[in-house]
Amino acid sequence: MRILFLAHHYAPEEVSGAVLATELATDLVRRGHQVSFVTCAPNYPNGEVLTGYKNSLLVKEMLDGVHVTRIWSYISPRKTFWPRILQYGTFSASAFYGALLAGKPDLIFSYSPPLPLGVTAWLLSRIWQVPWILRVEDLFPEAAVVAGVLRNRLAVTFFNFLERFLYQKATHISLISEGFRQNLTSKSISNEKLSVEPVWADPEEIQPLPKENEFRQQHVLENCFVVLYAGNLGHNTALEDVIVAAEQLQTHNDIRFIIVGEGVKKTSLIELAQEKHLKNVIFLPYQPRHSLSEMMASADVSLVTLNKHAFHTSLPSKTFAIMASARPILAVTPPESEIARLVSQSFCGVNVPPGQPETLSKTILDLNVKHDLLEKMGRNGRIQLETNYSRKHCVGLYENLIIQVFS
Repeated sequence: MRILFLAHHYAPEEVSGAVLATELATDLVRRGHQVSFVTCAPNYPNGEVLTGYKNSLLVKEMLDGVHVTRIWSYISPRKTFWPRILQYGTFSASAFYGALLAGKPDLIFSYSPPLPLGVTAWLLSRIWQVPWILRVEDLFPEAAVVAGVLRNRLAVTFFNFLERFLYQKATHISLISEGFRQNLTSKSISNEKLSVEPVWADPEEIQPLPKENEFRQQHVLENCFVVLYAGNLGHNTALEDVIVAAEQLQTHNDIRFIIVGEGVKKTSLIELAQEKHLKNVIFLPYQPRHSLSEMMASADVSLVTLNKHAFHTSLPSKTFAIMASARPILAVTPPESEIARLVSQSFCGVNVPPGQPETLSKTILDLNVKHDLLEKMGRNGRIQLETNYSRKHCVGLYENLIIQVFS
């Protein structure tokens, strides 16, 4: 089958969405499908085109059997709403001609965000008369509204209209969680055109490794209790709670907080830690992909955080990387969130509601002396990952969906 993917990110970017899209495309090629991928010049996380690439009108390359077409779009390091909308809008427009040059497929598979890319996919599906699967990985504009990024009333109205229009026009909608399904059915989207294909992690790539390793040595963490956060430092996080908890625990010399990643909140979080004169918090940039297993293994517990406004519009993919590393999850999320449910049902960690840093610090102190419990929760997460959220299992779900929609 000839499949055309439309997505804002693709390898070599190490953003989770790019990694998953790359793995899905390459695995479908290995399963005998012909895959074309239209994307832009890689520019994550700093909004600067990566070395070796140019923001050109059209560049074609072959990556692991995938025909990749990169097209021009506006690219800016500014992460505010309107520059990002301009970037998404120009990419979505350019993706139209990039897709036409890539050739007619049997099926179109597009990702949201960016939401305007759905218009491109819909137009192409009408021109070619082929089915279109819309993959929803963030609920936009709802996620932007609750994060306080989108406040203009006219813009909200427009994007709400566009969201419902695309949901109605898509042949099928693939979702990351049951919570997303409930959200769309509440908007009168037929449950028959919805399915859940979960985010995954690759248990072959992310392996459980010894805790005392080179990453710990490099950052002087030997014999420390390490609380790790690795991922996007975005609007939907509750990392302020983590900084306050670190302040409450700064007299415990064996506890360290490691925050790895980039995002719009990074500067404010660093400033908050500096104001509190915290020496138990270390900020690091994104680490190379090849050192991911070692970094994840260095943790005693790994954080997943969502604030009270964002828990129903997002499901961080870092959750599954933590499970693959056989480390317990310390979730700072509302108790009704998808992550809290997963942690509770799989017994692979603990959940603390956001806005309760005192409870968070007490939970960390409690876990610090329960090494057997931590090991058990880590094992449970790894087993759950291998069973229900592995790369092989989830790619199989996607392939079955694609064949079913095409048929």
